[in-house]
Amino acid sequence: MYSIIIDTSSILFGFENMKDVFEIARKRWHGARLLIPGGAIRELTKKARNSGKKGSYAKAALASLHGITVVPMRSSSNVDSWIVANARPIKAIVITNDTALAKRLLETGVRVFKLSISGSLRAFVSTHSKN
Repeated sequence: MYSIIIDTSSILFGFENMKDVFEIARKRWHGARLLIPGGAIRELTKKARNSGKKGSYAKAALASLHGITVVPMRSSSNVDSWIVANARPIKAIVITNDTALAKRLLETGVRVFKLSISGSLRAFVSTHSKN
């Protein structure tokens, strides 16, 4: 069974574009275990306190977490660093719209996908080429 780690950037991007990244991941990897780092929940909770659109998207995301496993992490831990450190050992696929994080993950051999505006998941491929 696959484990899929979903980053805050893809969650918010999805809700901004009326796409549910959780449902999209469930359809793509039927039966996969969907994981969200506890730090991502902290980030969403902080954004949900805002009264603007971003706050609304974060509130909607928090309300849609049924069936998602929240993985505890130290409160002082950086979410991106946690994902980089944990994705490969558990053989997880990561969904992120954070290009810098995606590049770090690719360097460690982790499969990375990005949520598109159309709602599809596309494999992230590094544009860095060696000369």
